[in-house]
Amino acid sequence: MIRCDALVVGAGPAGSAAAAILASAGRRVVLVEKDRFPRDKVCGEFLAGGAVSSLERLGVLAAVEGAGPERILEGSVHPARGGAVPFRLPAPALGLSRRGLDALLAAHAELAGAEVRFGVRAVSIEGSPGSGFTVRLAFEAGAEDVAAKAIVGAWGRWDALDRSFDRRFLRRTRYFGWSRDFVGDTSFLAGRVRLYLFPGGYCGLSRVEKGEVNLAGVLSEAARRAIGGTWEDVVRHARRDNGDLDRDLALLRPGPRGFLGTVPVVFAAKPPVERGALMAGDAAGVLDPFSGEGQSAALASGILAGETVLEFLGGNLSAASYLDAYETAWRSRFARRFAWSAVLRHLILDPRLGAVAARLAGKRLVRFGIGRLSR
Repeated sequence: MIRCDALVVGAGPAGSAAAAILASAGRRVVLVEKDRFPRDKVCGEFLAGGAVSSLERLGVLAAVEGAGPERILEGSVHPARGGAVPFRLPAPALGLSRRGLDALLAAHAELAGAEVRFGVRAVSIEGSPGSGFTVRLAFEAGAEDVAAKAIVGAWGRWDALDRSFDRRFLRRTRYFGWSRDFVGDTSFLAGRVRLYLFPGGYCGLSRVEKGEVNLAGVLSEAARRAIGGTWEDVVRHARRDNGDLDRDLALLRPGPRGFLGTVPVVFAAKPPVERGALMAGDAAGVLDPFSGEGQSAALASGILAGETVLEFLGGNLSAASYLDAYETAWRSRFARRFAWSAVLRHLILDPRLGAVAARLAGKRLVRFGIGRLSR
């Protein structure tokens, strides 16, 4: 049996951030990830300006900037009907592929001293902070148990562990996400992000490192059933109903990696504490991708989880109070973003309402939404 101070499940931005914080403080950390890096992942691949402070806290800002991300300063919202609404971002954002970012952050956690194990899935979690946890790990060659004093759950939007925990968010309205890469003359996207609305969903175009373009979109479960077919069919549906998207994609050609799709996703805050484990990143709640704040929030929540576990392991917080401390801090930091995200989702996914709002409020509405989602 492996024994450690903390087990972190999931090596995305939140999990790698938590593991790096703990390992840098001299704690024995095991970080497990079911995939093998580098790997592609459905994502807007957009690091909002608020992520800079988290990258500085982790000591990886120079490495991220050295990876050659696109520096994004402005954008525009393109309703299915009516003119585009331009906006400037409150702080420069970075366009960086998840393939590059996740591998960089996991490598940093390992360099800090975390034991990183890829191709490993946590299949059960038993115990509590007071008595300690036993976690069953499964991998290609077999299975193994880990004894840990603390658990950070950073396994992303959905995992079989969510079902075993009987997490209530599984019963809420669901959406699907997709992404794919494009290449070609991408100069019209230099320093910009474009968001396109269409019946039942929306998608965004922006550049990442090497000038490549990422198209990422969201579709309601009802719209997905109505459209049917493949992700190519979904994009054809979006292009048919949004002329700006059709014109912009006509300037590009599909890249080599093809389409990626998600299992059903729920855009909502989830309990930040489950059975004594601290939830971080998308495991604690999935922000609507139009906010551009998902990865920034994931990094910040991973750091918060790591720092809270350190307080518990150092004896500054009891087994009971440290769970309350994390939940209170998480809700204070992120709950308002989820509330505003839900409000703006209704405007975005209702083409008629969104068109009216854009016509009446235009730039003021966009600026208002960006300001609320970034706080």
